Amino acid sequence: MSSENSSPWDANPSMQAFFERFETQNAGGNLDGLAALYAPSFLMAGPAGTRIVKASDLMAAIPRRKQLFDAAGCRSTRLRSVDETRLDARYSLVRTEWEWAFQRADGTTAVISQPSTFIVDRAADGGKIVCYMNHGDVVAEMRACGLLATTNP
Repeated sequence: MSSENSSPWDANPSMQAFFERFETQNAGGNLDGLAALYAPSFLMAGPAGTRIVKASDLMAAIPRRKQLFDAAGCRSTRLRSVDETRLDARYSLVRTEWEWAFQRADGTTAVISQPSTFIVDRAADGGKIVCYMNHGDVVAEMRACGLLATTNP
């Protein structure tokens, strides 16, 4: 995607490859591979607020999340787009779009798409995520689509 005429919004091939690796590690359930893509501690932000997370704590939570998604009929998670903005010589702000496809019990398909933004330290070995911002609540979307039981307020 990068060329002499590319804009700062184009993902350079190494950042595209980084998130394709992320997608592959996630799809394969490779916790060690996913952990290698995160800094030892990073900022996680989303609809519920922000917090500092240890990569080891995130890796402990991923199997529970995968179990929830599998129970809801998740058939695939796909990286739909990668847009990189270099902030300086070391860090990039990377906007991504992710898509989850679910098969309902009645055989119909539900697709949920949401953006996430990352700050990636390109200078770290192989690149490391230092900030992860989820722009939506995919579990709430799953409930809204009837993929999960709704909870009482």
